[in-house]
Amino acid sequence: MTKRISRRSFIETSFGIAAASASSAVFAQPDFPGRPIQLIVPVGAGGATDTVARVFANELPKVLKGAVIVENKAGAGGVIGAVAAKSAPADGYTLFVGTIGTHSTNPYLMARLPYDPVRDFLPISLLTKVSNVFVVPKNFPVNTLQEFIAYAKARPGELNFSVGTTGSSSHLAVELFKQRTGLNMERIIYKGPSEASTDLQAGRVQLLSSPVINESASIKAGRVKALAQTALQRVPLLPDLPTVAESGLPGFEASGWNGLLAPAGTPHAIVELLSEAVRKVGQRKEVAQIFAGQGVDVVTNTPQEFGRFLEADRKQWGEVIKAAGIKPQ
Repeated sequence: MTKRISRRSFIETSFGIAAASASSAVFAQPDFPGRPIQLIVPVGAGGATDTVARVFANELPKVLKGAVIVENKAGAGGVIGAVAAKSAPADGYTLFVGTIGTHSTNPYLMARLPYDPVRDFLPISLLTKVSNVFVVPKNFPVNTLQEFIAYAKARPGELNFSVGTTGSSSHLAVELFKQRTGLNMERIIYKGPSEASTDLQAGRVQLLSSPVINESASIKAGRVKALAQTALQRVPLLPDLPTVAESGLPGFEASGWNGLLAPAGTPHAIVELLSEAVRKVGQRKEVAQIFAGQGVDVVTNTPQEFGRFLEADRKQWGEVIKAAGIKPQ
């Protein structure tokens, strides 16, 4: 005898099977992590991204009950680390600390990028956002961002701005600033951030955008003059310095960021488990306190939220890079 199943019963049964399958994925690896997790960092030891990675690597085991080991794979604008991560087994035991460079700007700056930031990775969670600050030489005749805009508009093509790392959030903050204000300034590219900062202090260039942590000592010592910070909200390290948005450019934000990603194909249940662990770490007051003195905000979210953030970030900086006339190399 053939038993007929109603459409409603079929749908309910199908959803039940799907839900059971999703739940079973969580319990399919009940001991995860059963061995140390490798956290690939695409920069050298000691930098801001490395510091973020090491803080989370130290805190995550308190939630996951398993070790997290940082491995620095620096070089080629983050490409070496990204390729190593995307080529690893998609089992949750190799993770990657992505940046604005590896996952937002490299596709527009490199003609032959050996990885796809969308297809080759799964978002887990943001980790931090890093504000930049606009500074000018200490004797430069302006004290606010609006005064700088007026000064530069009266002298089209006469002012320079320094770039320590092409395509960094610091660099693109100025490109976005130029596009929003219509300023005509020349871009001077240096070998690195320290050289760019040195020439700014010497007065050979008139504007520098740099991470708050890099310039805070010079600002306090009076070696440079700060005009505005590029985060949407003021960072605790510079509570009296207005943001660019507060200085007449509503909605302006140009922050660097670090986020946690996994190789494409990593089981959904593991991605969700890791994201939940990151969010728990991000809620700890001691973690926020570690970064408070560095101009860094702890910002964690779900994989879905991080995915939407990445999409918007790539779109914004892709448009800025193209409008600035920066060609892939």
